[in-house]
Amino acid sequence: MRVVKIGGAVLDRLEEFDGILEGDIITHGGSDYVDELSKRLGIEVKRLKSPSGVEFRYTPKEVLEIYLMAIMKANKRIVSLLQSRGINTIGLSGLDLGLIKAERKKLIKAIINGKKVAIRDDYSGIIREINVKALRELSKVGVPVIAPIAMSEAYEPLNIDGDKLAHAIALSLKADELVFLTDTAFLVDGEIVEKIKVNEMEEFLPFAKGGMKRKLLMAKKSVESGVKKVIIQGFNGRTVIE
Repeated sequence: MRVVKIGGAVLDRLEEFDGILEGDIITHGGSDYVDELSKRLGIEVKRLKSPSGVEFRYTPKEVLEIYLMAIMKANKRIVSLLQSRGINTIGLSGLDLGLIKAERKKLIKAIINGKKVAIRDDYSGIIREINVKALRELSKVGVPVIAPIAMSEAYEPLNIDGDKLAHAIALSLKADELVFLTDTAFLVDGEIVEKIKVNEMEEFLPFAKGGMKRKLLMAKKSVESGVKKVIIQGFNGRTVIE
């Protein structure tokens, strides 16, 4: 079982990942698509930082609506490409068949102008449940391509992190391999780190920022939970975590 997560930064260059793109389950991001559509519609996109320094997209109701449209555009881009290569695919979000259930964050904390602020109108969620049975049934007829949209306890759509979704699916389906397709492999001082043993991960985390740090943390958790191998595949090479 191979789970592949396609990063938003590589959506328009997927052809460069020949032989790596295919998986039993595919998830994806789409930040660039969200930013582009927001700009066209004149909606300001805000990225905030948590007290721990992690950057995240602020998703109030008006941004959520744009997020849903843009993420599903990304979803159909992947479906179309794979269909053109003879791979039967099913483009879905986590709302369909209740595939991904999440708890809406009651509040998120951010540092704004040097002050810690509590935000209560954000529509992002924490993944709570993967519908494994439905995913297995869908896999019998095609490759599920799942957008990072979850259903809340109030049946609302929620923005969820694509890397965390890939990790959750890999664990739920007891995948052997988890692949993150992104623009670059993990670098230290400009050089690709080709292999990392999971018990060495703490040594490397200080060199990772933003999305890469999240991927390394998801890789660590995945391997510790039974996934045999995690690959961070960039245009410039790959980092393998075992």
